[in-house]
Amino acid sequence: MIAHERRETMGPWGKIGQFLQSTLTASLIHRLAVPVAVDMGEDDGDIGTVADHGSSQLHCHILRLPLEVFLLITDQLDLDSLYTLTHCCRSLRSLLRAQVDTHFRSTLAPWANTPLLCAGDYMKSNPPGCTTQVPKDFSEDAELGEELSPQRYSKLTIYDVMRHSHPTNVFDGPTCLSPPNLNPFPGCLYLPNPNPCVPGPIYQWFPEPPWHRILNLQKYFPPGRHWMLRNLTTKEYVYADVFTRMGGGSGGLDTPDAMDIRGFTLGTLVVVNTCWSDEPSTSMFDLNVRGRWAGHCFDIVEEARLFQDMKVGGGIWVDVSAREYKAMVRMFKRNKWAGQWLQDRS
Repeated sequence: MIAHERRETMGPWGKIGQFLQSTLTASLIHRLAVPVAVDMGEDDGDIGTVADHGSSQLHCHILRLPLEVFLLITDQLDLDSLYTLTHCCRSLRSLLRAQVDTHFRSTLAPWANTPLLCAGDYMKSNPPGCTTQVPKDFSEDAELGEELSPQRYSKLTIYDVMRHSHPTNVFDGPTCLSPPNLNPFPGCLYLPNPNPCVPGPIYQWFPEPPWHRILNLQKYFPPGRHWMLRNLTTKEYVYADVFTRMGGGSGGLDTPDAMDIRGFTLGTLVVVNTCWSDEPSTSMFDLNVRGRWAGHCFDIVEEARLFQDMKVGGGIWVDVSAREYKAMVRMFKRNKWAGQWLQDRS
């Protein structure tokens, strides 16, 4: 999964028929999900004000500084350090609450409104509208110091450039995994049942990824807000609760990372529709290797955000929830993913 304008990837995932059945595609969601606006005037129950805890100032030298100087110091701190300071005393927590919130928000949705592409070794051309931008420090073979000829340059694809220019693998660093209280901890997550002889889902204990905990923070991603994936390039959108109908009825889960009982999410939808290859797939059914959304820009927002943007920017938006849901169900059924038992029960 490539965000070429940011020079970032999500690392190698292997064959598409394998990772579409895993939780890898869901890890894309937190990079697109935009948090709701939060009223910082609301108290969370135990913060209080500086005046309420004036006695602590006698023992904490930093609180004796003028507020302007105090904020100049804390502006230089990273998020983890800020968050640690808020646990020193209630006065610091009260002073730094808004600053921590702003800093934390800046780590969310880093791939919103940036072109995305799911590509591999079989990519020999760029999708329409996507151009190859070679970074200044790019070299075809850095170890040999080989120069990039004009003929070779004209044939480069986005995948070629990313493969040779040492992009950042966002899974290797702590991006969007702070503050410290969001470190992984064991959790029980749903997995599709591969055994057709045993009906029902299965569960497995393993460390819950931090991004999953972030999306469960109802302060930023409250349920019941009608979350949707937006294609900002084509002005199309997909409602999460329609796309996760749980095998039939309307009104499925309404969270950014909602999962259909078959195992697909909005992240799966982005990956499938941004695939780009010059070799037809022969290992799975119903995959268009020339994805209709390849190289497009996306985000995941609450419904109110869409109405707000429509009012400001105008334009015609199209609801493609039903179209994309039917296509995804057809793909999972034809490839017999998530177990034959599910098809029998539905």
